[in-house]
Amino acid sequence: MYRYHPFYPPVQRPYSPIHSRAQPIFSYNRTFPPVETETFMSSAGKTLSLMGDAQMVLQKINTSKEFSSKFMNAAQQSNLPEVHKLLQSIGTKVQPIVSFNPDGIRLVFDEKLGQVDCCHLIVIVRWM
Repeated sequence: MYRYHPFYPPVQRPYSPIHSRAQPIFSYNRTFPPVETETFMSSAGKTLSLMGDAQMVLQKINTSKEFSSKFMNAAQQSNLPEVHKLLQSIGTKVQPIVSFNPDGIRLVFDEKLGQVDCCHLIVIVRWM
């Protein structure tokens, strides 16, 4: 318990309000353009397709010890052509961008909507 000595007044800490009471708080009424959902919805659809490809890759790694062993060995030796060949053997529609480090592998699945990058799906899997 903190008690103040009876002969000394309690310490007053300065109070600084967030908003000064002398100035009114302004609320900005912003006008936004009407929303266009076509691109948003198309991007979501493409991302679902990417998720299917990522699921195929992860399912193959999860279920095949032989594939996982080949994949890990090629990645640890920085044999990128072999890693891409193994990924192509799965049959995904989109070939992911692959990078690896001593802890694991990073797969970036990306798709374009016309000329615009619409969606990226990043999958990181640890092996250490």
